[in-house]
Amino acid sequence: MMWGKDHWVGLVINLTCRQVEILDCNISHNESDNEVNKHMAYLLRALPHVLAAFSPPSDSSHPEEDQAFSWVRPDNIYFNERSDDCGPCAVKFLEMHAAGYSYEDMGQIDDKMVDIFRQKYAMDTYEEFIGNAKVQNDG
Repeated sequence: MMWGKDHWVGLVINLTCRQVEILDCNISHNESDNEVNKHMAYLLRALPHVLAAFSPPSDSSHPEEDQAFSWVRPDNIYFNERSDDCGPCAVKFLEMHAAGYSYEDMGQIDDKMVDIFRQKYAMDTYEEFIGNAKVQNDG
């Protein structure tokens, strides 16, 4: 999810717990709960309605009241002090979450690892949208 004009975070939506986990590599970019609430308000309000639209009918006529979502932002994951790494970090956090890694594992990432996976994502993107990433140098 893009916050503002320059900050990406990963979101893990837990339907069972009705909680959105915010995987943010730079918490100081949006430090206060009020700032986070501004970014999350629309999504947290919309989720119960989206679920209600695609779920079997229930007894409740007000899904927004009895099925509210909340957010949590773990603070023990990798913290990136450099700029322009929040997108690749958000993707890596989501990959790690999908593979069953813990927040502690996400906290083991360092700047050198970020450089490596950033480069890998760039090459993967190039191959996907442009073509073969191998450069021929006949000179």
